[in-house]
Amino acid sequence: MKNKIYIKQWLALKPQNYSGSTDLYYLKIANKIKSSLAETEVMMLSRLLDDDKINDLCCFLTCYFEDVVSEVNIWGAFKSEYAKLYDKKLPFFEIDDDYIDEEINLLDVVFLMWYYINALQDHMFISPFNTILFDIAASVMLEFDEEYEFAPENGQLKKCYHFEVSNDDNTFYETRTFIQHAFFEAYLFQPDIKKRLDNSVFKLIEDNKGGDPEMVMGFMRSITEDYAFNQHSKLLALTAKEWSCAILGNSTEESKGVSTLSKKIQGLFLFKKQDEASVYLEHIASGLPFEMTKKSFDHANELSKDDIIYIGLVNYKNEWWFSGNYIKKGFDADLILDERNSTTSRAEVNFLSDKKEVKNVLELQKQAFIKFNDNELIAFITSTEVENFVNNYMSFYNDSLQLSDVEISEANKRTRADGYFGNKSVFEKFDKDKEAMIVFFNENQGIEFYVDVIGAFPGKNNPFFEKEIKEDVQHILMSDNCSTEFANYLVDNYKDRLEYFETEPYKSYLNDLDFLLRFWKHGNYHTESNVVMTGGY
Repeated sequence: MKNKIYIKQWLALKPQNYSGSTDLYYLKIANKIKSSLAETEVMMLSRLLDDDKINDLCCFLTCYFEDVVSEVNIWGAFKSEYAKLYDKKLPFFEIDDDYIDEEINLLDVVFLMWYYINALQDHMFISPFNTILFDIAASVMLEFDEEYEFAPENGQLKKCYHFEVSNDDNTFYETRTFIQHAFFEAYLFQPDIKKRLDNSVFKLIEDNKGGDPEMVMGFMRSITEDYAFNQHSKLLALTAKEWSCAILGNSTEESKGVSTLSKKIQGLFLFKKQDEASVYLEHIASGLPFEMTKKSFDHANELSKDDIIYIGLVNYKNEWWFSGNYIKKGFDADLILDERNSTTSRAEVNFLSDKKEVKNVLELQKQAFIKFNDNELIAFITSTEVENFVNNYMSFYNDSLQLSDVEISEANKRTRADGYFGNKSVFEKFDKDKEAMIVFFNENQGIEFYVDVIGAFPGKNNPFFEKEIKEDVQHILMSDNCSTEFANYLVDNYKDRLEYFETEPYKSYLNDLDFLLRFWKHGNYHTESNVVMTGGY
């Protein structure tokens, strides 16, 4: 293992273009932590992390120490957001009187090591109760305690996470820069968001070697903005906007502006018209109108009515701003038809749908599914039966609405006028060899399909169950491909019948299940409806 941590590695966990007078002091502490590791502790860490990552871990823990001493409020943001969700101080651990808020704590260090290791590697999940974590944390705390009373505050670092509200036309872009800075460069998100962003950019570059540099830069910009506006952290499944508000203090004037940021919409639009202040667009897939402020867009005079443009939009303080890439296309009727029948393109604006209306539709569908499926939200069938099952259910649901012939005719007319004819490709991916499948109705999304997890459902209504398969249970809990609601359904209805939850540490995970589901399913923890809102029924 490398013996010394150098300043370059320490600064890698700091904001870009940052320079502080206290860096050498805290670098010395990081090296003291590394030197304090026992041989057995190094061996354990080496199974999970390479030498550079072990050095990074020492720097990461020192960043926590510096953060608390300097009151930067990155760790404080996590604690405040966690407490709001769970009314506790930390996941996993019983907190006693030795734990002091706003100071350094042994259990903070244990938790941060658990998070750092599990965020970085995917092939193994380390229990938060692993004794080696507590042993290392005890050594780290000896170093921290020795330095705590004398450690200098890093005022420069604290300034990096302060945001001045501007009153000019660049406020949106200043806000965008700040949330990217907080999400991509704060030490707490380096093993998670920064790693994932870097991997995505690296793959992009590798896949486009020899390609047009301007096009590659456009793709990079698109990836970066997707992370900034739409992606969620493994910690608490929060966005850059939400973490930025927490770091700033949710009640501050600065955070109030940040909190108005919407998700980013990236897609194809029709240019309709313009006036002195705005550009008027129509989202092709959904037909929704958008008014984009000209403060953010300099190309309006290049456009003619019904030109197709590919553009990114973000709402900020009740105005739609151009953000990211812009490409102009000519009118293309075939492209418009394809877009209007693309559920993926329509989903770009799902977050703007009337939440109450969507919820009402899903509740009606849920009640129909339960009646159709013998009072169960889950069905166990073969892949050859799934298409008929869904078609019969949809007929049952439509009949349950008790629409008149006139209402049905009008609904069909509205659907045709809307240009949406449905997407029937969903069944093509299923094998035709009678593979055992699960159909689950998610009350927040609609119908979901699952294969290869039959061994997690011991019950009379599962004719395919032979024995409990631990990997099936783990997959449902840990995979981003299984919805939060599906995982909760498994736990709520089967945990007492599964041996998986009878042993530790798995039994203890139930106490912090929601926190862990946010960690494991960060990308899809917040389920979005797959209901396509059209003029039809």
